Amino acid sequence: MPTINITFIRVTVGIIVLLLSACANEPIKVDASRPVSKAVAKGAQIYGSNDYTPWAFGVCYGNRVNTPTQILAFARETCGDGRIELRDEDLIWNDCPVIQATRASFVCYPKGPRAPASGG
Repeated sequence: MPTINITFIRVTVGIIVLLLSACANEPIKVDASRPVSKAVAKGAQIYGSNDYTPWAFGVCYGNRVNTPTQILAFARETCGDGRIELRDEDLIWNDCPVIQATRASFVCYPKGPRAPASGG
């Protein structure tokens, strides 16, 4: 009798984990790591802020749930027309869910205005 109960519990837990992992298969946008956020804020403080000032963001992902292509596509979509750079990755104390426990911190460099054509 006890083996039926243990088996039932294992199957139930397995199904719950499977359902939870199916719900959380997209990367998640969060704040960037503290070092990256501080560096971007310091740059904005020195050079000033405008529409073209770089900004930082984080992406939570799971190695078993997300592919590198999916993570980069999500980061590019988050940044828009700008250029992205991966600046940091961390696993601990990063506000990411357990199934997607890794955070990649990116800096987005917005696309600047087009330089006027020189009329020489």
